[in-house]
Amino acid sequence: MKYTPLLISLCLFISTHSFCQERKMDSLRDKIAVLNELPPQKKKDTSYINLLNRYVLSNYYVNNDTIKHYADISLKLSQSIKYEYGEIESLINLGFYESEIGNYKKGIEYAQKGLEKALVFNDLKIILICYSNLATFYEYAGDIKNSVESSLKGISIAEIKTKKTNDELLYLSLLYENIGLTYGLQREYIKALEFLHKAQEINIKVDSKLSQAQTLSNIASFQLLTDEFEKGIENIDKSIPTFIELDYKDWLAYALKVKGQLFVQVNKYEEALDIFMESLSLYETVEDKREKISLLNSIANTYCEMQEYDLAKMYAEEGLVSAKELNSFEDIKECSQTLSLVHKKMLDYKTALEYHEQFKNYNDSIFNHKNTKSVAAHEAQMSFISMENKLGLENQKQHNKQRLFMYLSTGGVLILLTVLFFTQRSRKVERKLNGLLANKNHDLKKRELELQELNETKNKFFSIIAHDLRAPIGSLNSLIDLLKDNQISPKDFMQFAPKLSEQVKSISFTLNNLLVWGQAQMKGTVSRPSLINLQLIANNSILLLKELANKKNIVITNNIPYSAKAFIDEDQINLVFRNLISNAIKFTPQDGKIMIFAKENSGFWEVEIRDNGVGISQEIIDVILSKKTQFGTTYGTENEKGTGLGLNLCKEMIKKNKGTMWIESKVNIGTSFFFKLPKK
Repeated sequence: MKYTPLLISLCLFISTHSFCQERKMDSLRDKIAVLNELPPQKKKDTSYINLLNRYVLSNYYVNNDTIKHYADISLKLSQSIKYEYGEIESLINLGFYESEIGNYKKGIEYAQKGLEKALVFNDLKIILICYSNLATFYEYAGDIKNSVESSLKGISIAEIKTKKTNDELLYLSLLYENIGLTYGLQREYIKALEFLHKAQEINIKVDSKLSQAQTLSNIASFQLLTDEFEKGIENIDKSIPTFIELDYKDWLAYALKVKGQLFVQVNKYEEALDIFMESLSLYETVEDKREKISLLNSIANTYCEMQEYDLAKMYAEEGLVSAKELNSFEDIKECSQTLSLVHKKMLDYKTALEYHEQFKNYNDSIFNHKNTKSVAAHEAQMSFISMENKLGLENQKQHNKQRLFMYLSTGGVLILLTVLFFTQRSRKVERKLNGLLANKNHDLKKRELELQELNETKNKFFSIIAHDLRAPIGSLNSLIDLLKDNQISPKDFMQFAPKLSEQVKSISFTLNNLLVWGQAQMKGTVSRPSLINLQLIANNSILLLKELANKKNIVITNNIPYSAKAFIDEDQINLVFRNLISNAIKFTPQDGKIMIFAKENSGFWEVEIRDNGVGISQEIIDVILSKKTQFGTTYGTENEKGTGLGLNLCKEMIKKNKGTMWIESKVNIGTSFFFKLPKK
């Protein structure tokens, strides 16, 4: 996983306006449009430059081209009137732009120029902003040593000042958070969380709602890696409402991505995909390529876990293309590894090997790079300790000496307490292991019951299928034997032909359902959605079942409008219509009516298949809609046999197409089967 530092725009926003205000892009754009009509001399005004910089800020993670265009204008105007504050902000904005397009060296150059001018300008707030951004750009470039040292220099400057404003405290929090995220890149997650919690203490002290939510998101991302999934989900759920309220779409997308990753770790793949897709829709409106690549790879891995390899391949390939455009080694490595696994699962070993070689090449490069970074991080840590000494920590050393003397004088007591501690700890470990063993036994018994239930369902199903298939096949076989032995004439045999035709069609219908159900149980059914006309699907099913309906003089009316188009797998929804209409024919008496409707709602089509047949009791409806797979022989109004397989398939196929099904019925009056299908 790739971790994103706290937004640089946070600092810039504080410097130009009050903290935690909503972005007002449209208002700023309108003001700039009005001021653009002024003569060139009027534009050389600090108010106009400040407005330009605020508008650039509002486009962070929205439009990089806009950032570049207006930051260049702001820099030129600031230089022309020697407006140092505006020039520093313009340099920071240009550094952010270069960093976001992967030109890290240029981004660092802009940040260093901004820092040099900020040190001369001698304003603590703008100095801390520059150190924070410089640390972030170094981290993107993989220069961990300089990244940590930049943050530490900023911290040392801030700590010297005894009284700090709320704004200055927030910058200090940001620097602590930068160090925490840098340690995270070194896989030192406990150390990373220590710095993040320290940053959060400052955020709470300042009572900054936005910065608290941002830090919580980063804490949750590391709790994902320390197996603290429940705490991670709790923290991410606390942060999301704030991003929604303040309209921070980039942070909302990031928080949703982290939440989806947490759900994947607890095997809730369907819920994770829903969250990932919501995050992906947000990334379509913001320009944050690094996090989008990470999200695409997470989606691919989730589909791979669900054995939907075509979709996994599609998302991983999209992520790899973007990673190569951004020249992000870590993301290229991760996407290549995912594609190697997906092709291996698809039995395409040649392509899997090619991606594995690509993964290995980048992994070896990154491994050596990480070794260098680890050494750099160690050196930076030593520098930090040295800085702490320079900041007046001699009192702490003296206190440590006193504590050492106390420990030596009470050594015997401590040894005794240590022995007692380890004895008690051993007992606790033993009790814990016994508890874990009991939980494992409970889980095994639970799974044993589930397997027994599945076996019973399987046995019942195959018993019904064997009975329903054996009878008509036996009849057909007997008649053929009679004809072959000349015990009946061809003319007599033809009298049975209509009945045999019906039985063969019934067998074909049942076998088709059986094949689809079997594939679904083996997790081999993959939905391939596209935009499909529901009216045409219904017409095809009516045409297929017309002969059965005519036999009972049943009129089927298709009232679905031609405009009804849903984003579905055509074959799967064809099966749904065919089974539900066949079911309606079976339980509708002579001269009955079957009507099909579709009602448009926000985001989906609601389909209804209504008959005036025998109806279904509420008790049976509850059984049909339950999560368990139900089978049982049923008989229609003219003794047509059914197994319940068709309705089970309908539930599964509708669910696979992101829909829901429900039933309304009155006994002896009729039944309506409803299901929803997404428009897109």
